[in-house]
Amino acid sequence: MENVWYLFAGFFVTWLILGIYLFSLRRQIEVLRSELASLRGEARTSERQRSPESATASEPNVS
Repeated sequence: MENVWYLFAGFFVTWLILGIYLFSLRRQIEVLRSELASLRGEARTSERQRSPESATASEPNVS
């Protein structure tokens, strides 16, 4: 029964490491989501800039 302390200490350290790992994964996911949102915004901006040019180029020339 004296060694039960080591068992609880081992469980505590294991859960602590798991919690730190999950926290770091959560932070990485947040960074990736913000980067993805930024890239989507840039794609929309470049798409809007190209739209008027491609629309005028596809219209037939009526002369």
